[in-house]
Amino acid sequence: MNITPELAEETGWHIGDGSMNYYFQDNKKKGFYQLRGHIEDDKEHYLTRIKPIFEDLYNVKINLRQMPVTRVFGFQLWNDSIVKFKESLGLPLGKKFELQIPPEFTKKMDLLTSCIRGIFDTDGGLYLEPKNHKLYPRVYISTISLNLCKELTYFLNSLGIRTTNWKCNQGRLKKLDSYKVETRGLEMVSKFFDLVKPKNSKHILKYENLLDSIPKT
Repeated sequence: MNITPELAEETGWHIGDGSMNYYFQDNKKKGFYQLRGHIEDDKEHYLTRIKPIFEDLYNVKINLRQMPVTRVFGFQLWNDSIVKFKESLGLPLGKKFELQIPPEFTKKMDLLTSCIRGIFDTDGGLYLEPKNHKLYPRVYISTISLNLCKELTYFLNSLGIRTTNWKCNQGRLKKLDSYKVETRGLEMVSKFFDLVKPKNSKHILKYENLLDSIPKT
């Protein structure tokens, strides 16, 4: 498969929301793939962007559906070739503790920003904090992979987007460590949106609200 910005972005979706493994079906071991987001917040993104790009890349038809019990929206499918291809990129089966952006997508800026876009659109957010009668923006990406956390911090800083990270305090009931990558302030958040160009409408609308809140001079 050709290495394209669309494939880089789709790989970012997988890093954020995807999972895959091999299971037995009809006494045969088969590849199982799923990509799922929030049942309400991510629905439009899945309908208008994820579905057409995924179907075009892999020449498959996917059936998007709501899963009310788990409050997610997305798709699942049995497909050996998709799972094997993603394995060939170095993406892990099962839990995504040891995770990195495939090197194929770090060599060109358009591929790197597309992959980061996919990760942010599925596993990131924009928080607007009321501060001194203004909105103070923070872009963040959450992950259980320390390696991915470090990579994202490095690559975003290399793009001129000032970024920090830290280990989250999960409390006594949380067994898994998690990490947060964060970019703060209007200048850096604006640069993030200019370079990464998020496509999930929930991020776009919130960013537009931020821009609308800035007094016109």
